Amino acid sequence: MSEEEAHKTVEVDDVGVQLDEGDEEDLLEYDDELVEEQPSDARIRNVAETLMKSELPKVTVEYKDTTFLLFTSDDKNESNNPIICENAALYQRPMGEFMESIRKFMGNRFGRLAFATKELVLQLKSLDLTLFEDNVYNNHISFSDVYTIFKILKERSESNFETDIPTHLAIELSTRPRFVSRYNALVELTESSATLKNIKPFSNDETHPLIVDDNDQYAHQNTSEVIVMDIDDDVGEDSED
Repeated sequence: MSEEEAHKTVEVDDVGVQLDEGDEEDLLEYDDELVEEQPSDARIRNVAETLMKSELPKVTVEYKDTTFLLFTSDDKNESNNPIICENAALYQRPMGEFMESIRKFMGNRFGRLAFATKELVLQLKSLDLTLFEDNVYNNHISFSDVYTIFKILKERSESNFETDIPTHLAIELSTRPRFVSRYNALVELTESSATLKNIKPFSNDETHPLIVDDNDQYAHQNTSEVIVMDIDDDVGEDSED
């Protein structure tokens, strides 16, 4: 084999392959484009992520005397506050996914049992607006939609030189019993001899278990069929409609 032929032969999996002149050019061009394309894609992703984070608003969340940041903030005074939503994309995602992220963060920090039968409630006092985790409209809006309203109204207030304008959007986080959890607890009462006097404030954790005052269980059992609801079937249910 001549030196020129050897130059046009490449090995693929230890097998020599003879290249035509056109094939050699295509191979070289492909390699060059591939090498250039990979770092280019990585740069685009990094720039997009950086841009999205830089545009995220400062939003604080208060829960049990602790202040959290909803998203990453450039405010140095807030640098020590825990961040609830590390994923910047949640700002634009449906409210259901946004709420799910908050639930996961709070469950990891305070224990999942504390939120097991509770619905998250986000109160935005500056807008006189309350967001409920199980609201049926959550999949139709995003947190970005809500913040846009706040931003527009805040800018108008500043233009009119109004007083007591909040520097940022503040949220007060609380919980309330989920409808489906309370409903199923009441169903359990119908399966015994309980009456209305047996109804106690609902809780379902280790320190405040559900109390049923039933001294004569099953003595007068209600035989009517009652439907027990599954919590997965209650997604979007909101008693505040």
